[in-house]
Amino acid sequence: MKKKITRMLALCLIAFLLLPAFSAAALGVSIDDDADALRAQWRRDEGPRKAGFSLDYSYFEPQAAAKEKLPLFVFMPGAGEGTYEGKELLQNSFYKWSGEEYQSRVTDAAGAYLLILRAPEPIYFDTCPVESIHAAIMDFVSRYNVDKTRVYLFGWCLGENGALKTALAHPDDYAGIALFSGRRAISGSDAEKLRDMAVWLLGCTGDTYSVYGIYTAPSWSNVRTVGDPAKRRLTSCTSAPRAAAIFNHNLWRLAENDYSADAQTFYEDLSTVNGAGRTVKAPSFIDWFTRWSTDAQEEAPSVSGAFLQRISAFIRALLAVIVRLLG
Repeated sequence: MKKKITRMLALCLIAFLLLPAFSAAALGVSIDDDADALRAQWRRDEGPRKAGFSLDYSYFEPQAAAKEKLPLFVFMPGAGEGTYEGKELLQNSFYKWSGEEYQSRVTDAAGAYLLILRAPEPIYFDTCPVESIHAAIMDFVSRYNVDKTRVYLFGWCLGENGALKTALAHPDDYAGIALFSGRRAISGSDAEKLRDMAVWLLGCTGDTYSVYGIYTAPSWSNVRTVGDPAKRRLTSCTSAPRAAAIFNHNLWRLAENDYSADAQTFYEDLSTVNGAGRTVKAPSFIDWFTRWSTDAQEEAPSVSGAFLQRISAFIRALLAVIVRLLG
């Protein structure tokens, strides 16, 4: 009997060790696959017409959406990424977030919806009516199994303006916002409207278009003093990749790769701090926004909910086997 129990325990242990691989495979396509395979998971749709515009977009729906409500990340690209339908998915690399590895980083949910809006250029997000933007997002939220308390806005370059003005116009509908290399400063009154949101600002002191001292620095000065310091982050650097003809402008590559070590090599003097001025040791966009971290959690990264679930399931299965064998 002892040998049989030992053999069963060994089999349970092997199954537990293999479970993460099987769980990841169930999530979908790996980021190790090519871009076409990842983009093939996305579909296209269009929002309702508001204020004279209807915005189309590319979106990703996780498999787990059939069973539970999931967070939603909304992306607003910069100039040149919306000249034709579908370009919003080709011009940047946020399609990577549909990969199984990135989806598994979502806290307290089995993945997240992704939506990349397209501005109908030459109408860019800085001039596109805010109600057109908001209507497209809320229409998507109403038609899919989205957790309405966990909708996050990401905007870069002129898309930063669109994300910011949408959050300011409808602060109760968004849980967080990430702004990269923008050209609109956040005022003191704006910061008050963002009080309850998680806010992450990113800027480069060498940016020749979105001048750090005019936009990012005053924005950070205003938002860091309003609300919970743990829900405030600033990422800065002195050198960054260029975007078209603009030097030191591409900060969103960090987010496209969820602040990976490989992505960090393209930046000089890169650092991230929270609202209290404390250095964030291991920045992550997906985990942080969906986790709403505290200072303590930042200093001691939490074990993911998915891993805890695997441990719990393993223990329950093990106990069931032991009871059955001894019974």
